[in-house]
Amino acid sequence: MSSAERLVDTAQIVSEFGTSKPRISEWSNNPDSGFPAVAHTEGRKRFWRHDQVADFFAQRAPKKRMLPTAVLEADQDELLTKREVADLLGYTHTSTINAYFRDRPGYFPEPDEDVERPMWRRGTIVAWALSRPGKGRRKSAPGTALPKVPVEGDPEELLGTAEVAALLGYGSVASFSSVLYQGGIPELPEADSLVQEGRGRPRKKWRRATVIAAARKRGVLPPADRDPNEDLVGAAEAAQILGYKNADNFISALGHGALPDLEQPDGYEYRQGSAGRPRQQRWKRTRVEDLAARRSSRA
Repeated sequence: MSSAERLVDTAQIVSEFGTSKPRISEWSNNPDSGFPAVAHTEGRKRFWRHDQVADFFAQRAPKKRMLPTAVLEADQDELLTKREVADLLGYTHTSTINAYFRDRPGYFPEPDEDVERPMWRRGTIVAWALSRPGKGRRKSAPGTALPKVPVEGDPEELLGTAEVAALLGYGSVASFSSVLYQGGIPELPEADSLVQEGRGRPRKKWRRATVIAAARKRGVLPPADRDPNEDLVGAAEAAQILGYKNADNFISALGHGALPDLEQPDGYEYRQGSAGRPRQQRWKRTRVEDLAARRSSRA
């Protein structure tokens, strides 16, 4: 697929070009911004042509970043809170850092310590501030990949933040830690243990059983009693099975009560790294096909 044919949504633009969702919305709603027009929509989701988006960002000059000499000469091993990190970077609110974690996994450095709250060494933040991608750079530096964590295994095994983040569907330890600190994962109880690993503060650990239960409550993993081989379909495929023109028409019918048999979904698909609730509903294929057969017989 060529760049001219490739379409990208808001999340992909945030990840590749180093911006934020509110900024994209602002540009898109301002005809004088130079941001390209929407090329395609699916429900509320908008898509733009990748080549046009790339041209837009290529024309934006990167800002030159400088840090005060006092910051560069201070103790680089000193641990800073999120508020202190925001002050060092000149941010008025810590929500800027929260947005990095939520919308741009892997962009902002992971905490150097994370027990009662995330903390960063001054040197970590200084290094990031001096080398982070500017507006003219096409792609931010990739974050550390999370491990592959099997659901099966010793239920009493203690898992660290990287394993827990992976099982709960987050894109990075940083995004998971930030959301956890803000109380955004009510399904996950307090850590089952604090384990000392070398020097530094003890690390939080959760039993595998604890994490799996939380993942099932959030919809990241299917319920324990669900057949793992059960095929779930999204709105687009359900629309096709039921004879609707597209997913928008199907969702509209669902919202207006025309499909009472499907009001309760069988599962959800979470957006990776999201602190929010389920983004897309899923239904058992057999359930949708049965409804289609009944509707056909009544026609």
